[in-house]
Formats: sequence, C-alpha cells, structure tokens
Amino acid sequence: MAYSQEICRDYPGAFLFLVDQSRSMHKPFGVDGAGKPVERATVVAEALNSTLEEIVNRCMRDEGVSDYFDVGIIGYGKTSRPAFCWQGSLAGRGMVPISEVADNAIVETKEIETLVRDQIVKETVTVSRWVEPVAAESTPMNGALQLARAAIQDWIFRHPKSFPPIVINITDGMANDVSSEEELLNSARRLTSLKTTDGNVLMVNCHISDNTARPVVFPWNALELPDDTYAKLLFEMSSEMPDRYRSVICEIFDRDLSSTPAIRGMAFNADAMALVKLLDIGTRQAFVFSEQPPASAHLHSLQAV
Repeated sequence: MAYSQEICRDYPGAFLFLVDQSRSMHKPFGVDGAGKPVERATVVAEALNSTLEEIVNRCMRDEGVSDYFDVGIIGYGKTSRPAFCWQGSLAGRGMVPISEVADNAIVETKEIETLVRDQIVKETVTVSRWVEPVAAESTPMNGALQLARAAIQDWIFRHPKSFPPIVINITDGMANDVSSEEELLNSARRLTSLKTTDGNVLMVNCHISDNTARPVVFPWNALELPDDTYAKLLFEMSSEMPDRYRSVICEIFDRDLSSTPAIRGMAFNADAMALVKLLDIGTRQAFVFSEQPPASAHLHSLQAV
C-alpha cells in the first residue's frame, strides 16, 4: 500500500518548505497577543520556526536528536532568484538532517505581550529560530518549484524506499515569473511526479490572506472554493492526501470519513490559525515510527489536536 513506509534511521523522511518573501508579505496579518498588528512575514516565520522546533522535539531520543528527517527551506522573493534560506551556521545549505537543524538553532529570549482581562501582561520566553521574516521583491514561485524539484530529485536518489517527501508552499499571491497559469501548474506537477517506492511527492499549498472570507482548509472538492481562478489553480497544484492524513483531517474538522473520499492538501484565504493548523497536520502525520517514539512526543501530539 502506498504511503505506508514507517520512518526510521534507515528510511528517513523529508520536509521541504517554500516560503513567499515578496514585498506584499509586509501587509498586516492579524494581531499579536497584545492586539498590535503583525506583518504576514512575521507570522509565517514564527509559525515555521515553531514547526521546526516541534519536528526537532519529536525526533528527540535519550541519546539526542535522531535523524528521522531531512529538512529544507526555500525562500522566494528576497531576490529574483529563489534560494535555500537557512540562517547562521546553516546558511548556504540545502536539505539538512534534523540533528544538524537542532544543533544550529539560534536560541534567544524575548519578551511577549499578552492581553489578559484588558491588561497587557509581559512574559519572557525562550525561542529557537532558523528563518527570519523577509518581505522584499517579487514572487518567483515557479523558480522555487523548479529548485524544489532538483533538491527532492537528489534526495529521492539517496532515499528511494522512504516515505515520500512533503513539500509545503506558503504564499500570499500569484507567481510573477510565469507567462501562464498552466506553466506554474506544470512545474508543480513535475515536482509531484517524483516518487519513491512508497508513493509520489506530496505537495501542500497554503494561501494566506487578511480577507474576511472564511478560510477553506483541506477541501475535498473544488466546489468548496470561492469563484476564484487562483484558488482553482492551487487546488490543482495540491496533492490528494493519503488515508493516514485523511482520517485525522476528518476527525479534527468533524467530517464524515465515509462521505469524504478525497482531500486536497491546501488552504485558501488562510488566517494565522489556519496556517498553524495546516503546518501541524501537514507534518505530524508523517511521524509513523518503526522505533518507539518517546511518551512525551506522543502526549504532545495528542495535545496539539
């Protein structure tokens, strides 16, 4: 059965995140705990850093962080040329073993403000980060897909029997390095046509927006989407999720599993909460280990739901 390979040291998995860094990421995207406006780039960077920290935690064993996954982050929009955007000691690297991700975290303390009973409460917390908020130029998403394909093709060559890589693309707009929507769709399909012996690459697309329209998360049919050409394009670019994802998505979103035959890995008009939920689900269901995970990781996974 496809998408059934368990994750272990001999057969690791892979996560590749594509992050829109175009100038529109400067736009507001909700508010922080104190009610102050926050930019899209900041929310995305914080969500991604939290996701990376969670992946590290789930790979923690008594002897340290085990290399159950390789991880990469491609930014597109900082310049006209997409590139892997690790910070600090990982700068210039591509797909990185999760133990090295853990070892090269930039750890800092920061003060956060939360509104509690109409009062601002300040709290000092310790956070790990690997990527910074960026909002600079255009949206070369097609170039990012092509770079992702090259990186994933190389990874599959080295891990042909592993659970297929998962690519998660976070964007707030349409690519401007293509002459047609068909060109972008073809690039996405060339990426998802890559496969291990366990199945094709999975691609999840998350379109973020401050639109007041209801977010559409993990639709099963294009009819669930608004009458928007770009929404339909992202739907076509997104993978149909395997059963190990479909069952938990139906449980979380209170859907009837028997009447939901297919689910696409996408969100449209996602707010900050939908973004976090998509990242959580998109990464969590890959964690089927052939080696027993620590009880703390299992407990955290249940609490995250």
